[in-house]
Amino acid sequence: MGRKRSQERRERLTIYRVRGQATPDGLIIKTDKAKPRVELEISHGSATLYVKNTPPPKLPAWTNFLIDGQKIEPDLFGGNRSEGAALVVRDLGDTFVLCFGMGFHLVNLDLVERDFGLRVTLNSVNPERLRSLDKASYQDNWLNTRNQSPRDSDIFDLAIDWEIDMVQSLTGACQIGEFGPVATGRDALTIHPTAKLNDLHAIFQLAQEACDKKLPDRFAWVDNVHRIKEREMIELLDSVLDDLIKTDPENGNFWMGEPEIVDWERQAGYSFERRASSASHPTLQLEDFLGFLRERKLSPGVAAMKTHVVHSVDANGEVIQTWRAYRCLYAEIKESEKTYVLRDGQWHEINKNFIDRVDAFLARLEVDTEKLPIYNHANEGEYNSFSAKTESNIELLDKKNIQIGGPHDKIEFCDLIRSGKDLIHVKYYRSSATLSHLFSQGEVSGETFIKDEDFRNKLNAKLPESIRLADPSKKPNAQNYRVIFAIATSKNLPLDLPFFSKITLKNSFMTLDALNFKVAIAKIEVEPTLLKTKSFKSAKRKGITTKI
Repeated sequence: MGRKRSQERRERLTIYRVRGQATPDGLIIKTDKAKPRVELEISHGSATLYVKNTPPPKLPAWTNFLIDGQKIEPDLFGGNRSEGAALVVRDLGDTFVLCFGMGFHLVNLDLVERDFGLRVTLNSVNPERLRSLDKASYQDNWLNTRNQSPRDSDIFDLAIDWEIDMVQSLTGACQIGEFGPVATGRDALTIHPTAKLNDLHAIFQLAQEACDKKLPDRFAWVDNVHRIKEREMIELLDSVLDDLIKTDPENGNFWMGEPEIVDWERQAGYSFERRASSASHPTLQLEDFLGFLRERKLSPGVAAMKTHVVHSVDANGEVIQTWRAYRCLYAEIKESEKTYVLRDGQWHEINKNFIDRVDAFLARLEVDTEKLPIYNHANEGEYNSFSAKTESNIELLDKKNIQIGGPHDKIEFCDLIRSGKDLIHVKYYRSSATLSHLFSQGEVSGETFIKDEDFRNKLNAKLPESIRLADPSKKPNAQNYRVIFAIATSKNLPLDLPFFSKITLKNSFMTLDALNFKVAIAKIEVEPTLLKTKSFKSAKRKGITTKI
């Protein structure tokens, strides 16, 4: 391409890639929504243009507000048109689809290569000159956010946490001159070159090279965990999981749990349908859901979980929240020596080196051997009260929140205090989200205790004598305390924790350790009958609530 084009028009090119050239246009393009194809002349490969069928002009609904009862010519508003086109170019052994205007509506996005544009962009932009970042957080719930900067920024200036965030889209100053000044990448690559039709061959060649290159060191962490988007791979993983559910339902590598934080003060149980006679279950267990399917002569498996729902209900049987059962399914499976995680209805692949690094760090975490009472209670609050009443060296601090404002608003220092030094945070293992919340709570409370004098002043009035501060204005010595994450579960801790919860635990451990706290994890044994309790009837439905 020529280099003296500073005055030439820059074209906005949005480019998708379909691997290979075997897929016919009729599958890539929704030809029923396009005008007859037009072959274009191009110097390399072949190019076929599809123009979107344009519906007749239609006045927006808001025009009625303006013209109703007015003496206005009907053609004052021209009506909206959704012009668009898609250009299919077969070159360099691949198929490229360029979209113009509303042309993306013509493309079957199930067939395009996922993250093609993102990988090209990661290998094309200056890491110090980024403008926009779309990300999804693994921690707690899937939180999709966009961070933008009016000035060139480093990726970490755009608030990325490389361990818990997945980059979905990136915009930055491009270092490949033929692409133009700025590149944006997601599934499609969007660039602004001064290009003609015959320049596409060179652009495609540069894009292929950038996509296939190893990511630069600055972005290498992007490959630690990535969401699986290819339909065939998702179907394969669903099939593997489906076989496991049907042949080995007791397998400890998949289970059900709430996909988001819930209100445990209101929640009394779960039901799988909305009938007056429906049973409610005190905990969300895969065994109960599969039993529900079998009772209705339905095949237990992934397909049923994608069509049936889970309701969380209060003591009167009223629905609080509803989720697809598939969203409540958590799984970690290995296939072809790779580790995959299903969480909140999305499959992810985890880099083995990343897993090994996290596990190696958690091997340093102390496992507390001092036994806590067996968990045989309806909720953590009842368990905490019971523990304080029955154990002479345990004191209750549960629900004594300290309001300090700021991002955390109210902070719960801990649930239980043991022997005047152990700050115990208790959680019954229900889901990855609740565990991540537990670890974050312990980290925030410990950090605030050391750093915030106002917090200590308010807290001191609620502390039992065994741990009360002589002078809250003085920074405490963190070495005198041990933060314990106590989890009621049958799993081996911390090895069998969900992977994303391990990351949160590792980060909390690092923060507390840096403050000189001792940190430990403790397993609370669960009374077997608690998990085996099949159901209870709500007070509203039967007049009785069975206490666990």
